[in-house]
Amino acid sequence: MRVLVVGSGGRLGAAVVRHLRELPARFRVVAYDHKAMDLLRPGQIDDHLEGIQFDALINCAALTSLEVCEDRPEDASQINCHAPEQMAFICLRKKARMIQISTDYVYDGSVPGQKTEESPTGPLGTYARTKLAGDEAVLAVSANFLIARVSWVFGPDRPSFVDQLLLQARTHDHVEAIADKFSTPTSALDLARWLALLLEQPEVAGVLNLCNTGTASWHTYASYALEVARELGWPQRAVSVVPTNLADIKSFRSPRPIHTSMDCGKLSRIISREIPSWRDALREYLTTYYVLSS
Repeated sequence: MRVLVVGSGGRLGAAVVRHLRELPARFRVVAYDHKAMDLLRPGQIDDHLEGIQFDALINCAALTSLEVCEDRPEDASQINCHAPEQMAFICLRKKARMIQISTDYVYDGSVPGQKTEESPTGPLGTYARTKLAGDEAVLAVSANFLIARVSWVFGPDRPSFVDQLLLQARTHDHVEAIADKFSTPTSALDLARWLALLLEQPEVAGVLNLCNTGTASWHTYASYALEVARELGWPQRAVSVVPTNLADIKSFRSPRPIHTSMDCGKLSRIISREIPSWRDALREYLTTYYVLSS
């Protein structure tokens, strides 16, 4: 299968490219990062996609900074909505499948509990609104395309919250994390494995939650990371994580949803595999892939 991965410079895109290339009997991969194909320039999208043949496209690219999206709403709309729609039309003409990576932020997060694929959406800020608009635009082009919703992605290719937390814990006595916002930390490594399986199931379409199991606050997530670090004997000055509130973070100018953990039962049934918990996935990352920087 010839697979085109857009957004290969990101945390998820890089993991997907690496994993698919480890399976050469099943996949041939072409990868574009933002330097190779600028999604703010529609002409580049046409030039790059029309000139090659592929069987499936995975779009991992997005403008993800919530504050940047508030400051640059036109860029957010182009990258998160119009570019995916343009790619979808090209895929339709080429009879190729498209998998659009989405986000748990499309939910308003006002109600506790895990969200299913049928849960109502209610995006709160520019990032969330443009991502949901992109999801809807892709499915409007073809109901046979797949929207894969992910949450709190961590992995070895680009630093995430957990990497920053562990670095801070090595150099500071005091580390903090938000205790009143909840979702599911999810491994980019697991996401890449699941996407490889889904590529070979073209009948899977519509919206699908892709995440590890369980629910965590940023505080719970950070505390478990420190626990694993202690078990591994890593040096750290901070011995615990101080809980803070979302409302205390004055740099957050865009609204954040509170409860966006997702149910992944449908994914488990489709791929016929048990989904690891976020704790097991985080432990795998820290013990196997994490590089302790000097």
